[in-house]
Amino acid sequence: MRLYQEIENCFRVIEDSFSVEKLLEFKNTPVGELYLYHFGLGIWIRNNLLTEKSALYKSFIENNIAQKDDMSSLIITLFHKHLSNHTRSTK
Repeated sequence: MRLYQEIENCFRVIEDSFSVEKLLEFKNTPVGELYLYHFGLGIWIRNNLLTEKSALYKSFIENNIAQKDDMSSLIITLFHKHLSNHTRSTK
């Protein structure tokens, strides 16, 4: 699915936006508490990765996901899962 590929493509950019300590803190956040990142990381994602000309944004629109809040929430959740599947960050 193109949307998931576009989301995966942004993981490195998101990872690079974190310090090592903050990345570990995010990785260790329980899934039920990821909402705490909605305004910090979520806003950063919405302002930097979900521009209307980006392939990522266009992929969400093509998949009938039109709200940037929903887009950033999904990205945060999948990025967390991505980090959890790796024993050590590649940063």
